[in-house]
Amino acid sequence: MSENIDKTAALVVNEGQIIELEITDMTDDGKGLGRLSGLAIFVAGAVPGDKVSARITRLKKRYALAETITLLEASAARVKPPCPYCNDCGGCSMLELSYEEQLRIKRKNIITKLERIGALEEPTVREVLGAADRIGADGGQVEEGGIAGDSDSESFESILRYRNKAEFTVAMTSAGPLVGFNKRGSNKIVDCTDCLLQKRATMAAANAVREILRCKLLNVYDARHGKGFLRGFTIKVCEGTGEMMLIFTGTSKQLPNAEKVIYTISDAIDAVSTDEEPYFLQSVVIEVNKAKDLREPASAYEVVAGSNTITDITDDGMKFEISAPAFYQVNTKQMSKLYAKVREYACLKGGETVFDLYCGIGTIGLSMAADAGMIIGIESVKNAVIDANRNAVINGIVNARYYTGRAEQVMPRLLDKEDKLFVDYINENAPKIAILDPPRAGCDEALLRAVARCDVDKIVYVSCDPGTLARDIKLFGELGYEFVEATPVDMFVATMHVETVALLSKLD
Repeated sequence: MSENIDKTAALVVNEGQIIELEITDMTDDGKGLGRLSGLAIFVAGAVPGDKVSARITRLKKRYALAETITLLEASAARVKPPCPYCNDCGGCSMLELSYEEQLRIKRKNIITKLERIGALEEPTVREVLGAADRIGADGGQVEEGGIAGDSDSESFESILRYRNKAEFTVAMTSAGPLVGFNKRGSNKIVDCTDCLLQKRATMAAANAVREILRCKLLNVYDARHGKGFLRGFTIKVCEGTGEMMLIFTGTSKQLPNAEKVIYTISDAIDAVSTDEEPYFLQSVVIEVNKAKDLREPASAYEVVAGSNTITDITDDGMKFEISAPAFYQVNTKQMSKLYAKVREYACLKGGETVFDLYCGIGTIGLSMAADAGMIIGIESVKNAVIDANRNAVINGIVNARYYTGRAEQVMPRLLDKEDKLFVDYINENAPKIAILDPPRAGCDEALLRAVARCDVDKIVYVSCDPGTLARDIKLFGELGYEFVEATPVDMFVATMHVETVALLSKLD
């Protein structure tokens, strides 16, 4: 293959060819996007504003993949990443960009998806509620803080180390154990001793697990022979209380060398605990999973030390108990902004019936219960419904009810006077509001149609994927609901992910 650099847009692009390219955008997985002869080219290692020399690694009919060979001109938004794993680990695709640029790209991505997929013309998308902003009592931004592009490492610390949950992968090699995250674009593990998205206590616990593996107190599961115990582990942290939960994903209910393992990890956490970050190990759980595919659901959860749950306390004083399988927003501080925006869009006057769909452990609905007539949560995961009911009790909330099942099946029955599930405890003349907070795949079409059939007056949609949000908004438009506006919330600093709160209203 020719190694000559192609500077003209008219030439045919071939695999192995080196081209010069201006990067104008960024993909959802953090690759730079440029165009040559109308062909979209996704370039690993490039960011918007860069001019690069790149080699075509794969050529498809509508696009090509490439890797950066030389950075010819750096984007004005480029900064020096503070993480030594940045170019290998797949976790922080935007760490080389200033924080202002991160927010600009995320907002632009949402607008583009709403226009192209959602078929909306000039959708109203507010500025991103960033992690560098303080939040006022009304949920609005009142002051700018430090930005990720600042060269001062303390500025990074102010908006990084935000994750309250970390999922670690493990492997054993001839050189010793690997504990970390998957290498970008592969299943290989980057052995990581410090991730700047995680709490120091989280990394102390992870490094203790590495030492435990090195000392052979635990052995790593060997998929080829179906032997071994540890397949990975998850650490959850509660910023409001300091409580931590360690969840081993293992092949049996028994934790080998349990006492030594638990004390080693607990001591490691205590060693980095401070008055500002007073974390401690509160719970150790085994997530039993013997399936070949680790994505299969666990067969059981076995508490081997401490309590069944850990408890967090939010800035507004609410308490939430979190079990091993429970979903909880990963950025606690930004969660307060997210929920404040949901309340703003719901605009409760008192008396409304709020359907909290995909309710999880009830955090969103319970945060607005004081202003509602009734909160009705529906969730398909039974353990989450148990958590939600318990969270209502510990917060003294009496106007919340939770149901297990698929929302598209349960919700219509709750409003059907002829059905045994009919809820006669709500005011049928009161406005109905639906809060949707689905997983990344978005809502099932049957759910969207069910929500429309139930004639809700307003929909507040919380999405972690702009593409599926746009898809669902388009269908809601066909079902009689108009998009009003959206506000992004930066829950995932230094990554392309973003949470978006969208408001839809029923057409007259």
